[in-house]
Amino acid sequence: MIDEEVEINYWKSIQNELDEVLKNLQGIILILHDSMEFTQFIDFFQKIQSNHFTNVLYISLTRSYNYMRKALELKPLEGKLMYFIDCVSGYTFPVEDHIDDCLYHKPPQDIAQIKKIIQFGIEKCNPDIIILDSLSQFMKFSKSSDKELHDLSIFLHTLINNKHNTHQKTILLIYDTKLGLPSIHPDLTIDTLLKIEIIKNKNLKNEYPELIRI
Repeated sequence: MIDEEVEINYWKSIQNELDEVLKNLQGIILILHDSMEFTQFIDFFQKIQSNHFTNVLYISLTRSYNYMRKALELKPLEGKLMYFIDCVSGYTFPVEDHIDDCLYHKPPQDIAQIKKIIQFGIEKCNPDIIILDSLSQFMKFSKSSDKELHDLSIFLHTLINNKHNTHQKTILLIYDTKLGLPSIHPDLTIDTLLKIEIIKNKNLKNEYPELIRI
């Protein structure tokens, strides 16, 4: 009788090693969080590849450019040149002539359109880091259909090809777990899985321990 093949996942707590891990973070990274505020994201992003200057392409499906820009004015990112593609505001607001770090785009309807937006962003600003916020607008890992999983697999392989054929070494895919905890993870194409948990306590500041899959 042949035993069934069983998947074994290994997890390592990295609280004490977090700064070093994020400083050298590369590959396709899936970040799971439970409704993290953008100001908290800024603290997190600051640690990523903090040892050298980086160009960052931030594709937002959840927050407007105006909101993010005001947040960054209050809490600037050091050593990172940000370029935004705002898919929230759409064509509601006209593009001002003096804005050269943002493109407004209508909300994409599927992953195929996201692929085109990413490719345009690469041609526009040649980023070192690409951030897609948020993948949960298209995928609900807790109840994904076969077609959604197939489309996600094709999308991730496109990112892998981009990573190999261009100089982008780090791609962050943000996923908000408030829409449902993932029951599956695209392990074959994700290099690293980070989980950020916001622990709120009246007597303590917010903390967010991270886990890294190895």
